[in-house]
Amino acid sequence: MRPLRICIYGGTDLQGMPTHFVASLTDEILTALPAVIVTGGFKHSNDRPLAVSTDAAALEGARRFAARRGVDVRTCFEAWIPEPTLDSRPDVGGAVRMNEADGVTVRVMKGRTPLGRRLAMVAGVDLVVTISGRRHTEVVVEQAIELGLPVLPIPDAGGDSRDLLGKHRDRIAAGFAPGALDACLHEVAQSIDADPRAAARATVDLIRSARIGRCLVLMPFDAVHDQLYAASIEPAIARYMHPLRLDRLARSDAIYGSFGDAIRSATAVVVDVTQLNENVMYEIGFAHALGLKPLIYARDAARLEQLPLYLRTLNVRLASAQTPVGDLVEDYLRTFTAAGQVRAA
Repeated sequence: MRPLRICIYGGTDLQGMPTHFVASLTDEILTALPAVIVTGGFKHSNDRPLAVSTDAAALEGARRFAARRGVDVRTCFEAWIPEPTLDSRPDVGGAVRMNEADGVTVRVMKGRTPLGRRLAMVAGVDLVVTISGRRHTEVVVEQAIELGLPVLPIPDAGGDSRDLLGKHRDRIAAGFAPGALDACLHEVAQSIDADPRAAARATVDLIRSARIGRCLVLMPFDAVHDQLYAASIEPAIARYMHPLRLDRLARSDAIYGSFGDAIRSATAVVVDVTQLNENVMYEIGFAHALGLKPLIYARDAARLEQLPLYLRTLNVRLASAQTPVGDLVEDYLRTFTAAGQVRAA
């Protein structure tokens, strides 16, 4: 199972309390969860080279964690940066981004402007936390809400995060367990100045309550499969994760440029091989190459006998009247809950 991708996004000029909180939050997330921190890799602006950005504060926390655990920061911290030739930030006099020399994993979003990178970054993670921020933070929060991702704007550092929490509070709260958002924000408000680590731990407790993860469903696009998806598969997935089917994703051309982008962002994959074809073979192989273990099912017993030998040794199941596909999907996704990666809604 791949680690959770948690995006920390926000202001380019943090001061005092927010800086310590962001570093503590990153450290606590990595300590408590199988996670990778994703940021935009913003080190500082040309206008204010000494200002501490949200991304730089998060990197400080990741380095603390890595030093304590004796691991490489590259395994737990990623900078997703725009195409360098398209990386124009006139609002801050130009951005200086993180690079490999900073000891982090750098992912260059080829062909993406800063705006395109923000949209793709949100689409590629499991949960978003924002701190302060101006202008662009609104795009990130509203994109997460649109995609049904859990998102947490921390209000205590002000900026757009505070305003966006007030604007979308009900929809944001719905991404977490009932009452969990209010409890978290109360604790953060009480302790963020005196004890940033306690505030960070409260935030991690909230993250634990989120319905995290995407389950990508690979099946034919026709009326029969549409009915099966709507009646059985989508409801079963929605109890544990966010269902994702490429032809149903709003604005899929802008968010998922390819099948590869979609599967890289998936926590789980369900594959219908009742109608076996070359595309399915490629998709299953791609998933396994990324370390995913798909649920592969057929609604025809004879089809299972026709599968290539190497596929028969994988997680292959027969969907039948006795064992409906919805039950197979729930059994599969419960393994992620047992591993602590997602919460049953």
